[in-house]
Amino acid sequence: MNDTSEYLGYLERMCGFSIHTLKRHKRICTLWQDFLAEKNKKLLEAIPVDFLDFIEFRHRQVNNATIASELCVLRTLYAYLYDFDQISLNPAASIPELICEPPAEKSYLTVAECFQFLEAFDASDPIGLRNYTITALLWSTGLRNSELCALNWRDIDLEDGALMVRKGKGGKQRQIFLNDRVREDLVRYSRQMGGGAYDPVFYAFPRNASSKGEHARLSQDSLVEIIREHGKRAGIKKPVNPLTFRHCFSTHMYEAGVGIADIKEMLGHDDETETTIY
Repeated sequence: MNDTSEYLGYLERMCGFSIHTLKRHKRICTLWQDFLAEKNKKLLEAIPVDFLDFIEFRHRQVNNATIASELCVLRTLYAYLYDFDQISLNPAASIPELICEPPAEKSYLTVAECFQFLEAFDASDPIGLRNYTITALLWSTGLRNSELCALNWRDIDLEDGALMVRKGKGGKQRQIFLNDRVREDLVRYSRQMGGGAYDPVFYAFPRNASSKGEHARLSQDSLVEIIREHGKRAGIKKPVNPLTFRHCFSTHMYEAGVGIADIKEMLGHDDETETTIY
């Protein structure tokens, strides 16, 4: 096999990859095959040094994060070729996962910085309690901005400690289990702020009051502003936004020994390529 059609068909039929992910894999595989063609090589003839040459070639065009993403796709491709006896040795197996520079440290907060961020909220105030609970939930679940803002009370089972994401990326649903601490935070929050099953979990307070009334659902723009402004007040020197806590979630889980496959499921990614970037 010297084209990738069988591989892409496998990803679609057996792995259930989305159309968007399949297109990305196809684009990167085509890029790789074109690169090999310049060296008068075919797909099955690649050796480890070809990947090093590819990295050097791509460094002149794109950033390290993009290269890392492309290498993950190529690792997946050659793992498939090896598993299905298309090649006797996997040339991509010797490529270190962190051969490109890791993302800048400022993209993440340490565990201590995350607690510093949380402890700076005044949870005795309704708005402070809301913002504290939002941050605790972002850090402990890795929710996307849109997923958090779309939550209704029916999506959270406080008794079993589970959360259902009904409006994930690509329309996909997934269940996330809550740790004891964030479940207790949500119980406290629900006692003061909770509403009906189809009411939003997080809503926007009017500027001149802090009672619930008939308030609108918290917007993603407001969520970003809340996190950014509080980061400054909390004395965090790094730029912080809601996505920061999604990165923190995946990084801290990985450092705690959780496998990439499990983190992928919790983040709602289609494949491990996306997860390794986090």
